[in-house]
Order: sequence, then structure tokens, then C-alpha cells
Amino acid sequence: MEEPQNGDANSMAPDGEEEPMVGPGPAPRARPKRPLQFEKAYLDSLPSANMYEKSYMHRDVVTHVAVSAADFFITGSIDGHLKFWKKKAIGIEFAKHFRSHLGPIEGLAVSSDGLLCCTISNDHSVKIYDVVNYDMMVMLRVPFVPGTVEWVYKQGEVKAKLAISDRNSSFVHIYDARAGSNEPINSKEVHLGPVKVVKYNPVFDTVISVDTKGIIEYWSPTTLQFPESE
Repeated sequence: MEEPQNGDANSMAPDGEEEPMVGPGPAPRARPKRPLQFEKAYLDSLPSANMYEKSYMHRDVVTHVAVSAADFFITGSIDGHLKFWKKKAIGIEFAKHFRSHLGPIEGLAVSSDGLLCCTISNDHSVKIYDVVNYDMMVMLRVPFVPGTVEWVYKQGEVKAKLAISDRNSSFVHIYDARAGSNEPINSKEVHLGPVKVVKYNPVFDTVISVDTKGIIEYWSPTTLQFPESE
């Protein structure tokens, strides 16, 4: 009788029994992928422009954008949030975030020297910020609902004059932001109706404003009257 080739005969499995499996078993069957609802809509919403790089977001709709001469720009949204961004050689960098108002930001202005920023809302508050240091300097409480806001001072002036219009009257009020007082240093009815737009020209130290009737006025930020010369 021939001897078994692979070791002792006692090591062979008895008839009718399988040898135990050695090594990894078969791979589990992959579960079928669930189809994503509205997958095509999601894919169509992905940005595909040739120049697209990156998105910078607010929590709600952005309503105001202002650029500062100090290499910053500031954005405000309808939920009262304010964000400072630093301009870089390539792209931008997030700098600071404020909850400026409980309601929507309804006016945003940056001074001509780029150092001061201001926001207004319908909560009768005016917030003033130091742009370079990302800090809130002053909060003013005004007895009227602000309509529009604009910085009306030249670089180097002692008083940082801020013009704020009354939404429900034809008055324009001038405040000194550095003084931090809630009392205006000058007030006058510049128009015959509520002022909607105010823009300052630092070269000629002149303010141009437009009211709800479409009337344009030129006036000095010091006297709130038509400039006498220049």
C-alpha cells in the first residue's frame, strides 16, 4: 500500500467533512448606491466660470460694500452683520466680524482717508469703527431714524465730521465722531424733503446731496450752506 504523499494519514479529514477555510473570505457584496434626490440641480449649481476662485460669505444677503483707502473693504448684510476684509497681493483675507445692529444695516460709509467706518440702522443707533485696528470706537444714539450717512471731513482735520440725514424730515445733522457726543455740532434743513443720497468731495470740501424729489444741492460741511467760493 502506498503511503500518503502529504504527511501522516491521520492528518487527512474524515470522509464527508470539509477542511476548514484558510485565509480571507469572499468580499462582502457592495450595497447598491441610493440615488441622490435633485442630483442634477446640485451639479448645475456648482460654479463653472473660468475666473472663479473662491467664495466669501455672509450669513444673509449682502446689502452694502465700501472700499477703504487703507487697503481694506467692508461689507454689511441685511441681518446687521459687518465684516472687515484685508486686500492682499493675491486675493483677500478675512480680518474681523461684528454684529453691528440687531436690524438690517441701512447705511455704510468710509471716510476719505480710509481710517473710519460708520453704519446706521432703523434702531436709532450709529456705530463708528476704527478700520485699521478693527475696533468699534463710538456708538451714538440719535433721536431720529437715520436716512443716509456720509463722512464730510478732509484728511488732517481735527473734527471727524459725520453727516446723518433724518429719514422723515429734510434735516441734515453733523456730528463729531471723535467727540463721542450724542448732540450734533450743526443741524439744518438743507432740502425741502428727506435726503436720500449724500456724497462728499474732499478736493473741494463740498457735499452734494439729493432728496426724494430729485433736487440736487451743493453745500459746505462747515456752514451747511452753498459754498461761497472755489
